[in-house]
Amino acid sequence: MRKDLTVPLPFSQKVGRLEGNIARYKREYLRIWGEASSAPPEMGKIYPEKQQKAIEKELFRFVDEASAKVDEYPAVKDKQKAWMADFVAEVREFSRRFLEMSELSLDIVLQEDFVRSTQMFVEKAKEFDPEFAIENVYQALRNAWIMNSLQMYLGLEVKFCDSLFAYSMIYPYMDNYLDDVSLSLEDKLRLIGRLRDWLEGKQNPPENRNGEKILRLIKMIESEYDREKFPGVYQSMLAIFNAQIKSLIQQREHTLPFEVDILDCSFEKGGTSVLADGFLVSGTLTGKEADFCFGFGTYLQLADDIQDLETDQKNKHRTIFSFSSGKNSLDHLANRLLNFIAISLDAKLDEKKQREKALKELILKNCALLILEAVGKNKGYYSRKYVSRMEKYFPIRFSRLLKLRKKLQKKFLKDRRHVIDLNLASAFLLTATSRILCGR
Repeated sequence: MRKDLTVPLPFSQKVGRLEGNIARYKREYLRIWGEASSAPPEMGKIYPEKQQKAIEKELFRFVDEASAKVDEYPAVKDKQKAWMADFVAEVREFSRRFLEMSELSLDIVLQEDFVRSTQMFVEKAKEFDPEFAIENVYQALRNAWIMNSLQMYLGLEVKFCDSLFAYSMIYPYMDNYLDDVSLSLEDKLRLIGRLRDWLEGKQNPPENRNGEKILRLIKMIESEYDREKFPGVYQSMLAIFNAQIKSLIQQREHTLPFEVDILDCSFEKGGTSVLADGFLVSGTLTGKEADFCFGFGTYLQLADDIQDLETDQKNKHRTIFSFSSGKNSLDHLANRLLNFIAISLDAKLDEKKQREKALKELILKNCALLILEAVGKNKGYYSRKYVSRMEKYFPIRFSRLLKLRKKLQKKFLKDRRHVIDLNLASAFLLTATSRILCGR
């Protein structure tokens, strides 16, 4: 702890025996990371430039057609439901064609249960907070989709539920506050001490609107999971809470200067996050299930970190990628991340079980798209040869991806907010797992 920190660190002491398990999982995945090769991995399908151009043409055509369709949104309320049903159907049909053209085999995101869960989430978000920004809905949905994926892994019905909604919504309310560079670390620690109390079941009145919303969300979880019967649910949420505090401290300049410390912090933050997802969809987890959830979280955390490289550098946030970016090209780290995910999934998922095989394919391809996209948007941190090589494995050219994003933002995320913001998101985000349209 830094001597100049004037506020006591509000760590929870009620993680229980889960704390020892987390330490063991973290050692295991750090070991796998340490053994992962930095050599170029096998990436699978190569996209010839002719095929990339055909996919690009289809994507840009869809954006124009969808934008024109939005212009026809009826002013009469009685007709809006039918309009939205038609629009969702059109988006799903485009998504099917896109996945077929790009041969991504991510059809699972178009299954009715995933789609319905997404739509119910968006409807609930609008009801819960009418002022909730569309970007925040997407941020929350990313975690909801992870929880839906874990339902599949655990052999549960893939569906929307209050605990899935509540935990996923806490993310944007907390993250946007914690990422606010105008606030001091001391201010953040004082206020998140209240969150600790709520997670521990203590009564502590909120001081602001964000706090009121978060407390309501925690009470939604309490209504579904009794604290005495499901201690793992609350211990896992306290574990990610503690990891978030460690991450806050890491963001301070000159703190945790060693690569191993940065990885330790990143693995704990990502691993405990998805571990909590697992407990919240199931109530209890076996050791094997908890191990997998923790590992899944490490993949997603590192994939987010490689995506957020420039933002983290700007805000002086320490990740393995921002820490290493000023020394050499990041070719070797991107390769290592891809190999780490593949090795871990081979060790943790049984391909003889159909649902585990399907989940393995979904995670591998989704994470690969995230990493490839990160290379494409941060070309200056990689060698030219590496960027050229990796672009061949992406469904569209990197240069066109940037133009597509700008067009999407102009047509949907800005000009149309006042019209159908959240309803539009419920349809448009059906394609989000491919990461091509909506990005991060």
